[in-house]
Amino acid sequence: MDHLSEAIPYLALGVGTGVYGILVGAGGGVILAPALMIFFGIEATVAAGTSLALVSINSISGTVAYKRSGLIDIRSGWVFALSAVPGSIIAPMVLDSASPTLFKILFGLLLLLLAVIILLRPQYRETEAPSDSLDITHDHNVMNVLPTWLNFTLTDRLIVTKRENTYRYTFNESLSVLFNLILGFISSFFGTGGGFLRTPILVSIFGFPVQVAVATSIFALSIYATVGAIVHIYLGHVDWYPALVWSGLGLIIGGQIGARLVEIVKGVVILRILLAVVMIMGIQLILQGLWPSTFIFAGTH
Repeated sequence: MDHLSEAIPYLALGVGTGVYGILVGAGGGVILAPALMIFFGIEATVAAGTSLALVSINSISGTVAYKRSGLIDIRSGWVFALSAVPGSIIAPMVLDSASPTLFKILFGLLLLLLAVIILLRPQYRETEAPSDSLDITHDHNVMNVLPTWLNFTLTDRLIVTKRENTYRYTFNESLSVLFNLILGFISSFFGTGGGFLRTPILVSIFGFPVQVAVATSIFALSIYATVGAIVHIYLGHVDWYPALVWSGLGLIIGGQIGARLVEIVKGVVILRILLAVVMIMGIQLILQGLWPSTFIFAGTH
């Protein structure tokens, strides 16, 4: 009975996170890592490592599904992943020497940044898939605001899905490399994966179609998050049981539920709920960092 009572909270966290990850295309780490610290009292380094290991498992599963649909921009995904790998390797080592209180404050600020992104771009998951015969051309992207001397790195993409939807778009590949280099470090350091930052930026700045942005982001994440998770495992940053086992099972269940809710629940509704959740957790982490003995929901793990 004790084992069951211990497992249920982790299972519930995994299910809720899995549903969110599918519905908003933001990945689960942005919920998992702070929740493990706030509600389960897991220390920062272990929370980040465990979260990234779970994100790795979840993103590999998502990649399989998106690969079948033909929505992944394979070349861009590899570029994003390889750009992010150096940061994902370095970050766990830096995390070992980071102050736990500073980590919580920085993570809290990162969550508040996510809240701002959601407020500014609440509709980015609401774009409907085009009809089978429609040729979609996306030409609003960062190339329109760049100096002309950077135009040599512009690249054109053509994606034709299994349903024969066609997506054409152009983006600046060199800037995407720089962006993902930074994101790789952030995602592995905090254990978030980074999808919550990449997806809206690919759409709003680089001009990616929404569906392609989500699928490609998950594909890239499956590569560099796995690399980062391996480093975290080597450094002993993963809580295998009960956190990884039961939260991982919950993620699988939640992902299946989320996949069935995608066409029922509007993404903007989910994003509004997510906005409230990340704002509360962001403020809580900042308060824990500033006054650790006052703002604690759970004891030391």
